[in-house]
Amino acid sequence: MATARKRAQTIRFSYFALVGMRDGKLCLAWRIGDFRPNHVVEGTVRAQLLRYTEDGEGRMTMAFKDLKLVNDQIILVTPVTIVHEIDHESPLYALDRKAVAKDDFEILVTFIYTGDSTGTSHQSRSSYVPREILWGHRFNDVLEVKRKYYRVNCLEFEGTAEVYAPFCSAKQLDWKDQQLHTRDKAPPARAPGTADTKVRKRSLSAVAVVSNCESREETAASADECKEAPYQKAVLTLNRISLESQM
Repeated sequence: MATARKRAQTIRFSYFALVGMRDGKLCLAWRIGDFRPNHVVEGTVRAQLLRYTEDGEGRMTMAFKDLKLVNDQIILVTPVTIVHEIDHESPLYALDRKAVAKDDFEILVTFIYTGDSTGTSHQSRSSYVPREILWGHRFNDVLEVKRKYYRVNCLEFEGTAEVYAPFCSAKQLDWKDQQLHTRDKAPPARAPGTADTKVRKRSLSAVAVVSNCESREETAASADECKEAPYQKAVLTLNRISLESQM
């Protein structure tokens, strides 16, 4: 029968914790694996961020902050990657790559589980300091899909690959996303002077209509004058002829 001490030694935590993008969010991740034939039935994972602070009297105190995990209930049939999404509730929300490297904190991870051989509860612990956190990395796949079975490659348990991840903090990343969304939703800005040009066009068209009307009336009046002029001239010539004949 496996003792609790030996059983705890078979639970392994990855040496590094990784920070990378996952579904568009910055996440902190690490791995837990069981390397014995008698697998763990079930377990619960907890994570806390520990900081040492000095009060006004010069005494050192420890402050704990829980990290909310995406998958805190696990079964270790295969190695599992534990994920903490760095959101506005996370103590890592305002820390960028340089701030994480210079900060002084420790992330404590605890795995409480029940072994199928003993049926008793066990606990394994590990921790990560800033120098053990790799920014812009992800874990390699350990599960290989074959034609008729699945194969776990335990040699890739610690394997990581460098991937793209912004160097800014999750807070700055959310702020940039909000700025992009507000720009997309904002109505297009009108060019200066468009309303004035429309009014000017309308006023010009009105002036054109008035001028056209006035020109039409003037042309009609001039045409009437032209029509009346030859009639008057004809009357004058007839009067002259009648006077000359009488003389």
